[in-house]
Amino acid sequence: MSFNTSRKSRSDAEILTHEAGRGFAPSAAMELLLLVTGSLFSGDTFYERGAQRKGRLARLAEPVTQADPEFVTALAVFARQGLGLRSGPSALLAHLFWWGPTALAREVAQEVWLRGDEHLETLAYTQAQGWKLRKALKQAVAERLNTMSPAALLKYRRRGRGVSQKDALILCHPQPKDRDHALVYEYLVRGPQALPEARAYAQVLLEERPTWERILSEQGRTPQAWQQALPHLQGLSLVRNLKNLHEAGLLQDPEARSLLLQKLTRPEEVRRWRLFPYQWLLAIFQLEALSTSLEEPPASRALSEVKAALELALEATLPPLPLQGPSLVLVDLSGSMFSNLSQHSEATYALAAASLGAVLYRRTGGRLYGFDDDLIELPYGPEASVAPMVRHLLGQGGGGTCLGHALQQSLAGFQGQRVVIFTDEQVHDDAETPLRRWVRAGQGRMAYLVNVAGYAPLAFPEQGVVRVGGFSERLLALLPLLESHDPLAWVRMGAWRALA
Repeated sequence: MSFNTSRKSRSDAEILTHEAGRGFAPSAAMELLLLVTGSLFSGDTFYERGAQRKGRLARLAEPVTQADPEFVTALAVFARQGLGLRSGPSALLAHLFWWGPTALAREVAQEVWLRGDEHLETLAYTQAQGWKLRKALKQAVAERLNTMSPAALLKYRRRGRGVSQKDALILCHPQPKDRDHALVYEYLVRGPQALPEARAYAQVLLEERPTWERILSEQGRTPQAWQQALPHLQGLSLVRNLKNLHEAGLLQDPEARSLLLQKLTRPEEVRRWRLFPYQWLLAIFQLEALSTSLEEPPASRALSEVKAALELALEATLPPLPLQGPSLVLVDLSGSMFSNLSQHSEATYALAAASLGAVLYRRTGGRLYGFDDDLIELPYGPEASVAPMVRHLLGQGGGGTCLGHALQQSLAGFQGQRVVIFTDEQVHDDAETPLRRWVRAGQGRMAYLVNVAGYAPLAFPEQGVVRVGGFSERLLALLPLLESHDPLAWVRMGAWRALA
């Protein structure tokens, strides 16, 4: 494939992974599916520079969109609504507006542009490709701007980024649907030179619903500012700022800690946040590290109380899995898996994979192993919490991707009917042969593979396993559907909507 390392294959017919193990070429549609669902498109990965990964997306999306725009449409909606990704779906939409039927692109745009700045990503991607803005894209963006609330237009104005709301207004010329939109458009385009009534209206909106970002930008990151910001923190902004709240002394303050615990102990609320398991675990591990550095028992107890609430919140968000029988779960802990998901994230592919593996093990029982050069055993049963399982796995590994060896060792005594592997597929050895032998040796046996990183070549033939891509726990809830569907057909048909 285009982005293999410089190693040469041993024969014209042989395909090698990035680590010179036995590999298999995916179809363009499958490679696109894995790339989009397994990428945040921010920074370098272990085997690819960020620019190389974006270039591979463009080279794959062009022919697939031309040949099968309906599949690209379905993939964009699945990645956005089913997996909660943004950049990849926005880029696919740009390809649809350029290569595909524009009527189809306009129809699906409102299903992909869910947050207030995603149409800006599509515009930025279009410009980065050197494409002109087609009339249909301008019309779709204009429609999107008019369907957004005036407050959302201001919130997602994205000053200092590649394309702003001001740029979108100038490029797409929406006719404001009412006076409120006209005033906000005036303010966004002209700023301080806007009409007095537009400036006044925008100021009211900016002050009407104070957010934690606004409070901190106006007052600085002081303990008093964090105290005022805490009631407005929720979801990922809350979880990511726990260290800042601790440093501001708020986790030790009984009143502030009580408010925080109220937020974390409402199951219905934390489910709506739609955080990935690895995002909860990052916060849990961060608090553990802070707790061990404290010498004062009361402060340590306060952190432990918050950590316990985070663990309960994580458990409350785990999906139900209507799968019968035990699973053999293998989690790739090779060195390449410890690269970051994005340049702005502390999370690694190993953390994401171990999180999913532990969740699946909790739900189905069976066995859970990590693997690198050798098999890594887990000293916990499925009744244990997810956090200690993942902590143990991440403390191991870092070697090669000897998946074939791991399969030979773990399959020998396994009596179940399901194997699930979380990996980047860049193996050192032959993984396909032992897995194929196991599947064929018993009736009803199923092999699943979750490609968390979106690389190609693959460790197994496209038809050799039931393969999906990404690092969302929502994939686990969809595994039962995959038992009877080819993943490409499954995405095309929108079967994921039944459980999303």
